[in-house]
Amino acid sequence: MQFADQKPNEFTFVSLLLACTSVAVIEIGESIHAQIAKYGYLTNTFLTSALIDMYCKFGRTRQGEAVFDESPTKDFICWSSMINGFGINGCGEEVLECFSNMLSCGIEPNDVVFISVLSACSHCGLDYESWNWFHAMESKYGIKPKLAHYACMVDMLSRQGNIKEALEFVNNMPIEPDKRIWGALLAGCKNSDGPSEILEFVARKLISLDPENISYYVVLSNLYADQGRWEEVEKLRSMIDTKSLKKIMGYSTI
Repeated sequence: MQFADQKPNEFTFVSLLLACTSVAVIEIGESIHAQIAKYGYLTNTFLTSALIDMYCKFGRTRQGEAVFDESPTKDFICWSSMINGFGINGCGEEVLECFSNMLSCGIEPNDVVFISVLSACSHCGLDYESWNWFHAMESKYGIKPKLAHYACMVDMLSRQGNIKEALEFVNNMPIEPDKRIWGALLAGCKNSDGPSEILEFVARKLISLDPENISYYVVLSNLYADQGRWEEVEKLRSMIDTKSLKKIMGYSTI
């Protein structure tokens, strides 16, 4: 395109940045960034967001933040890209600070931004902020929480060892919990040495939702072994062996 004296447009650059991210070559991305600056597209918020996204997916949050800070106009897409970029790199405090700044600029969040915010609160152990923003979603911004938001709250409660409270929260959800919800609770039970009866209940719930996932059977088998319930262990191991055999046969090329 350059050899033909044709000026690339923003859509061309976005496609190049996406391709660069998919092949995981940061040097090419930095070269594309230089070309974007050369052609005067750094004021384009569409491209700014794409650059932030690229740098953050490479773990270069400071470079992504520099692009964000240098952007003369910051729309919702720019803000959400920066918040998400911090989020995927585990920068919880930065997520909350960026989110606060976005609100101060009069830009309202959407459901996707709230996933990053609630996840950041969970990882930072900010239970008060978690509940505050979870309730504000609907009461202040008119956004009904989805399964991903509920999963963040279950994760937050589970990380703090509040397993019984987490189970009560799940049981009172207005929508049917899925594997993500029960999986977050299972992880909490295992990490915090939660009540064995809840671990058993959650593992069985996951088996009913995903009967082909052998890992849930293993969790239950280990629990029964710790309790000396050897008949139950043998039953589960037999089921695991059967399912493993079926899985192997399923890959047969005959």
